[in-house]
Amino acid sequence: PVVGEVPQLLPGVGGGVSSGSDMINSESWKGGDLAFQRQRLAATFAFYDMDRSGFLEKNEIFQALNTAGFLISQENFDTLIGSIDTNGDGKIDFEEFVYFYTNMEEQRKWDAMRDEIEGKLPSTPSTMTIIGRVKAGVNVRNVNLNTLFQQFNGGGHPKAASATAKLDDESEAKKVLQGLVDELIDASLEQQLTVGDFMQSPVLSAKPTMTEKQVEDLFIRYDVRALPVVDDNNEVIGLVSYKEVSAAKMRLINKQEKRIRQIEKAAEQGKELPEGRPLESALKGWMKQHVQTVEASLTMAEVEHVLLETDVGCIPVVVDNTKQLIGMVTRTDLLRQHRYYSSLHYHNKGFSDSIAARKPIIELRKKLKKFDIENE
Repeated sequence: PVVGEVPQLLPGVGGGVSSGSDMINSESWKGGDLAFQRQRLAATFAFYDMDRSGFLEKNEIFQALNTAGFLISQENFDTLIGSIDTNGDGKIDFEEFVYFYTNMEEQRKWDAMRDEIEGKLPSTPSTMTIIGRVKAGVNVRNVNLNTLFQQFNGGGHPKAASATAKLDDESEAKKVLQGLVDELIDASLEQQLTVGDFMQSPVLSAKPTMTEKQVEDLFIRYDVRALPVVDDNNEVIGLVSYKEVSAAKMRLINKQEKRIRQIEKAAEQGKELPEGRPLESALKGWMKQHVQTVEASLTMAEVEHVLLETDVGCIPVVVDNTKQLIGMVTRTDLLRQHRYYSSLHYHNKGFSDSIAARKPIIELRKKLKKFDIENE
């Protein structure tokens, strides 16, 4: 039928869609499947042809798509219209509508036939090489790739391993890889530690009023390389490392030598000795100020990033949203937490014994060092 005949294919379509338009004309059965299919398409075409013009305009098609729940961009909509509108007049007639639908049906049949053929094809055995490596900086302490790959007769290092899987068909590769990922997630990955889980605590601190000698005594007595400086409220106001202590000690020695020369000169000239001022200076004058701190709730990956970006060896740990000192975290603490080597000793939650627990070890080191010096 031509375009002008489309409205007459259904009873009552000419003066508007009546209740009888939901029924298929029984005469269409006489023409076989093709005629019945055209009758169904005509019913659909007439239903969406709101103005009964015998054409489907763009606004009618767009409204039909929205009503059906399809969200489509303007670009994709224009592409769709272009694939249906074969004569390029900007609207769809019935024959274009039938042609587009028929092509879609044929494509679906070919796709179904292709899937059926491919499903009956003999599978091709193949092998897949799997290489795994654990990236540093994430919480993967329990990941053991050596154990994971043993199911494929593979192995290697706990954090770097490989295996070769035999597949009956290449399509199994995705399933095998997904199974490995699922096993890693279920059995190996844990919630990442926070700084509060592995920081050194309690931690020794220095006061801003301490002198060079007092700070040096702390470093020697407790065998530390850096100390946070806190005020009377235990809030972090600075940091002092062995570098600052060495520099301050050298300045003090220079002052002492200068004082000796002044005394000697005064004695030679028979003058009274100059009134001596204190040579030692307070820690607040030579400590590191405006130091970086981290809150106890930060994750291990976050504090690791801070240590690398700021290029420092240790960072004071404070209570969240305050400057209250509660611990220290160092690069060594982070390296221990990764646990890359089973031979390393991991003792408590952060391998960070208290100062009191470390004192016997410190005393032993001093005795051994004294013994080495005496036997040189």
